[in-house]
Amino acid sequence: MDVERYLKLVKGYSFLARNILAGKVTNAVLDLLAFLDYRLLMILSMWHPDQATRLKLLRKRGVNISEKAWVDLGVWIEMTTPQSVVIEDYAKLAYGVIIYAHDAAVNSVADLPMRVQTTTIGYNSAIGARSIIMPGVTVGEHCGVVPGSVVTKDVPDHTVVGGVPAEKLFSSEELGLAWQADVLARPHLYYDHPNPGRAPSTPFDHLLNWRESGVKVHDYTELRTGTPFDYILDAKQRKKKAG
Repeated sequence: MDVERYLKLVKGYSFLARNILAGKVTNAVLDLLAFLDYRLLMILSMWHPDQATRLKLLRKRGVNISEKAWVDLGVWIEMTTPQSVVIEDYAKLAYGVIIYAHDAAVNSVADLPMRVQTTTIGYNSAIGARSIIMPGVTVGEHCGVVPGSVVTKDVPDHTVVGGVPAEKLFSSEELGLAWQADVLARPHLYYDHPNPGRAPSTPFDHLLNWRESGVKVHDYTELRTGTPFDYILDAKQRKKKAG
């Protein structure tokens, strides 16, 4: 019997059970607060610790967001006209992204009306951290926005943009091929991760052949989080080596 492996599992799973229980209690309390106070609803739609709950709270605010989308902490989505924001399946919004659908800048200083336009983040597109999507912009399907960009005009399908204001850098296919080339050249930098938020397919899947090449990359379980979850990973590694 591998006593050390079982001790690691006990420590890891006890930590996991403790956190699951605390998470359920925390979620119940925060859900109640969001129900009682709309101001807290807006704050919790940005900062609730549970990603699935953030999506639920955004929908409660009126944002048209898919259940298959992924939204990081600190994402600020249109407060005044949230119903004018559309976020499609497998779209991903990184930390600190800002999405607008209305413009009241002139309205606030002169007797002119506020302008409202639908803003859309398309299927399987990724918006990098601290980027800003301006009112009326449509980011197409399978697109990318580099972190820190300001997107002021529509992004065509399969396009990666970046900068202030954002301009086309390359196609999504070109990015995928460049990434694959780097995997083949420097496999020690990469970890094979079965990301649950990944779209089931893309138009350029046929270009990706790094798995068939036989290149060896790390397994994601080799990564460490600095928490007791590492005990579970260590135990799995010991079992893998013993087998």
